[in-house]
Amino acid sequence: MSSIPNYDVTVIGAGPQGLLLATWLKIERPSLNILVLDRAESPGHKIGESTLSGFCRAMRSTDIRHEVLQRLFYTKNGLGFFHSDTDTPDLQTAPEYIIETFDETFQVERRACDGLLAANAERVGVSVRWNHRVEPEDSTFKAGASYLKCKTPSGSTTVTTRLIVDASGPASVLARHFGGYCESNVPFQTSATWAYFKNVKWLDEYRGWQNAAECPRDEYTQHICFKEGWIWYIPIVSWQKAADANLKAMLDYLAEPENPVLIRDELSQKFDCPYEQIWSIGIVLRSDRDRVSPQGPQATFEHYQRKLPVFAKLLEGAEILENHYPNHHPYAIRKNIRRFAREVAGDGWLSIGDAAFFIDPLRSPGLTGGVATAYYAMGEILGAFDEGNLSRSRFNRYESFVRDLYEMLEEQNQIAYMSHNHPQAISLVRRFGEVSSRAHFNGVCEGPYQIEDTNVWGHLHPEHRYRQREIWQIMREEEVEVGDRRTLEKQDPRDYERMMFRLQQAVGEHLDRYMGLTPYITNNQCEQTPLALAEATPKPHWVHPAAIADRQPTPLVAGWR
Repeated sequence: MSSIPNYDVTVIGAGPQGLLLATWLKIERPSLNILVLDRAESPGHKIGESTLSGFCRAMRSTDIRHEVLQRLFYTKNGLGFFHSDTDTPDLQTAPEYIIETFDETFQVERRACDGLLAANAERVGVSVRWNHRVEPEDSTFKAGASYLKCKTPSGSTTVTTRLIVDASGPASVLARHFGGYCESNVPFQTSATWAYFKNVKWLDEYRGWQNAAECPRDEYTQHICFKEGWIWYIPIVSWQKAADANLKAMLDYLAEPENPVLIRDELSQKFDCPYEQIWSIGIVLRSDRDRVSPQGPQATFEHYQRKLPVFAKLLEGAEILENHYPNHHPYAIRKNIRRFAREVAGDGWLSIGDAAFFIDPLRSPGLTGGVATAYYAMGEILGAFDEGNLSRSRFNRYESFVRDLYEMLEEQNQIAYMSHNHPQAISLVRRFGEVSSRAHFNGVCEGPYQIEDTNVWGHLHPEHRYRQREIWQIMREEEVEVGDRRTLEKQDPRDYERMMFRLQQAVGEHLDRYMGLTPYITNNQCEQTPLALAEATPKPHWVHPAAIADRQPTPLVAGWR
C-alpha cells in the first residue's frame, strides 16, 4: 500500500462540477494543493449533453475560450417546446414556445467536454488521477485531516487531505456512505430511455413553420411534450471515434490559451481525431402515467412512434447507432431518476452537483444547478480554510443553499410536467420562468461567472418563489381533481380549462406587463394575446362538456373558490 502526499482539497469525480471547482480553487488560491480522483481510466461517455448559459460562462471563467467550444461542439441557442398528442400531424403545426438563449451555448459530447475541463485543470496546476476508486468504508473522515482509501490497478493507496468534495454524480459516494442517496419524495417519479441516431432529418429542412424563430430550430434543445412525459432532440458533434491519446493531445492543445484555435476540420486532421454528426434522442416518462417502460427501452420507443405522429416523422429514415458508445447497445434506460442526498456536508467533506441531488433533465437544470453548487462551495471552502474550521457546522450556509436550490428546481420541474396537460400552459409557465431569468440576468452574461449566477435563473428570488409556489398549487390541485374524475386515456386539454383560467388570474397580468422580456412573444404578433382576465373572480367550478353528457358529477378542488 502506497500513500499520496498531503492535499488541501481532494475531489471525488472528474466530471464538470468537480473539475470546475478544483480549477476555481486553484485560480483563486494557487498555494492550495488540489487533487481530483476518478474511477474511470479516462474521460468517457455520459448522458447529459445540453448546456445553458451559466455553465458555458463558468467554463469561460476558467480561461477556456469560447472559440474552443465552437470548434468542439454543436451550437445551441435556446430551448424549444412543442405540445403534441395523437392528433398532432407534424411539428410545424404543433403549439410551440421558444426560450431564446442569453448567449451562444452548446450541445456537448461529454467525453470531449470532460476531457477539456480535465486538461484545463491540469494546466493551472490541479492533479488529476484516473483509475482511482474511492473506498469510503475503509477511509477515515475528520475535519482537517481525512484519510481517503483508494483502489488502483497497481494496488491500494491512501490520500491524506484536509477536505474532501464529493463530485461523483449520481454515484454520490459519500452521501450513500453516510446517510443515503434517496428517491425524492415527490408526487411522481420519472424514468428515461434514450438512444443515438444518425441520418436524422434536420428540422431546418421542414417547411411550413407557423411562427418565427431567431435561429434554426436544430439549434434549440427541442422538447416534444405530451401528457405522459416528453421527448428530447439534441444534435451532437461526436468525437467518439478518436483514439484516447489523440483526443487528449487535441484537448491539451485547445486548453492552452496561447495556442491558435484552428477550425474544426484542421483540428481533426492535425490530431487525427475524426468527428461525425449524430443525434441524442430520448423519452422521459412520469411513473404515475407510464405503462410502457417496464416492457423495455426499445418497446418504449416503438410505442411512442406509433402513438405520436410527430415522433414517427422525427425518426423517419434515421438509423440507430448500435455500438457508438461503450456499453450502450443500442438503447439505455434509467429508472426513478429524481434523487437527493440526506446529508450534503459533514466534518471535513461536502457534496456538490448530482452527488447532492439529481433533478429530471427537463429544461436542462443539471449542469446549471450543479455549477451553482460548485461555485457557492468554492467561496465557502476558501472561507473555511481562512478560519481554520472544516467542521460540518461551518458548511451550514452551504447546506441551506443546496436545499433551497433543490426544492426550487424540483418544484419547477413538477410544474413543467403538469403544464403538458394543456398546450397554453406550456407557453405560460415557460414565459413565467423566462421573465424572471431575463429580469435578473440581463446585462450579466457579458461578465465572468459570479455569485449572482448561483441564484439560478433568478428563480431563488423570494418574489419568484412565491409566484412559483402559487402556480404549483393551482396545477397540482387541478391535476388531482381531473384525475379523480377521468382516466388518463380519456383526459384532453379541455379538462384543464379551469386550470388555465386560474393560472391566467394568478400571473397573467405579471406576464403581460413584462412581455418585452420574452423574445419569442415579441417576435410573433399572433402570440401577443393578453393573458390577464377581465373578470375579477372565477366561476365556482368548471365542468367538462363530456362530463355533462355522461352525467358524471365534477367535484370541487378542496379550498378553491
